[in-house]
Amino acid sequence: MDPREFGAAGLARAIRARDFTVTDVVDSHIELIERVNPGLNAVVTTMFDAARAQAGAADDRIESTGTDSLPPLFGVPVTVKDCWPVEGVRFTSGSWFHRDDVAGRDAATVTRLRDAGAIILGKTNCPDMCWGFESVNPVFGRTNNARSADHSAGGSSGGEASIVTAGGSALGLGSDIGGSLRNPAAMNGSVSLKPSAGRIPTDGHMPAAEGAIENWNVAGPIARRVEDLALALSVLAGEAEAGVPEVAGVQCLVNLRSGPYFASREVRETVLLAAGALGSAGMVVERNDRLPIDRLGTLYTLMLRELAMPDIRRELGGGFDYSTPRELLRGIRGEEHISREALAVSAYIRWGGLLGRLTGDDSFQRLEKYKLDMEEAMGDGVLLCPLLLTRPRRHGSTWMPLTQIPYATPFNATGMPAAIVPVRWTEDGLPLAVQVVAREGQDEMALAVASELEKAFGGWEAP
Repeated sequence: MDPREFGAAGLARAIRARDFTVTDVVDSHIELIERVNPGLNAVVTTMFDAARAQAGAADDRIESTGTDSLPPLFGVPVTVKDCWPVEGVRFTSGSWFHRDDVAGRDAATVTRLRDAGAIILGKTNCPDMCWGFESVNPVFGRTNNARSADHSAGGSSGGEASIVTAGGSALGLGSDIGGSLRNPAAMNGSVSLKPSAGRIPTDGHMPAAEGAIENWNVAGPIARRVEDLALALSVLAGEAEAGVPEVAGVQCLVNLRSGPYFASREVRETVLLAAGALGSAGMVVERNDRLPIDRLGTLYTLMLRELAMPDIRRELGGGFDYSTPRELLRGIRGEEHISREALAVSAYIRWGGLLGRLTGDDSFQRLEKYKLDMEEAMGDGVLLCPLLLTRPRRHGSTWMPLTQIPYATPFNATGMPAAIVPVRWTEDGLPLAVQVVAREGQDEMALAVASELEKAFGGWEAP
């Protein structure tokens, strides 16, 4: 058996059963990272010496006291997106201005991973201050998709999705303010969960979301198996692992058209294929293309512009506003401080956000109305829809937000949990994934439905 073929939950069971030593598990994952990371550029700061020492101490504990009282992630190798502080470790969040920073403490999420027995192998790449649909920045460069060096790993948790998909990490800690856990999972062919707003603490995240949009940014896991997401949710939320709800008889709305946005034919076919499988599992499947998903997306961008744009520009500029022409000129001279991809996303928020003024989608009162409309339509069931509007894109094209966010940002705005699971594969081995959305607080229902799809179609496959 190869430990790298297991997910986090499977590895935890195997370690408790003494099928593997923790040292063997950690060494095998480090070996794979050392072999594939030069081509992926996913792990940007390694912690291998500390990980090996912790693995040895873990094996000593098992020899001394047995496995009956081990915490839930004992011995499981994990990685952490570079937007989260890990005490004593380089902490850049992809920013040139923070390129030499070292974290003075752990984020609460990191502490919970450690307390659960996880062993951190390193930190992974993200865009400048997490603002981007490609995981590229002036400090570490660009991360490649785990399945194709020509394709984007997505953003902003692209480093996590790339190395988890490749088999180098059993579980990744990422974040999501506008698709940042979900887009990379869909791009690479792993699974992820954007949890309900506020369910997992986000203290220490760089950058911080504040004020009225604080809960739009969430911490969450990227993994290889859906059961890993459920285990990670319980650990990161500081809760006992909940049971899996039944899906038979539960309503499943299917949405394939959101206002002016529509998915490609192969993406629509993938969603319908998934809907058929859920119908076979006993869910009550119903098509509904009248949900206000597009209006929520428009509102999200306007509110982000109105409430966070000055902060975004200061974060990208190292504490000061910046001149876009000057930054582009620096890039031409090879002296880049802010990546052009991050500049493009900032410009999209600044100017694209104005659409909300034309449509009247410009207030939290309107947001609450749309959320209520969604909840009334969904009942206690789920929404099945695309995430990406096309197959995974090549490098350089993913800064175009209209292929990335129409089905992502609405669920940050509403606080609803959303899970990503691959359903099928293109002729050249790229994933086609779907998104399962549940009512706020019903993360376990989203995961239960995602698990049914994983059973039906096989889920993650090694590259």
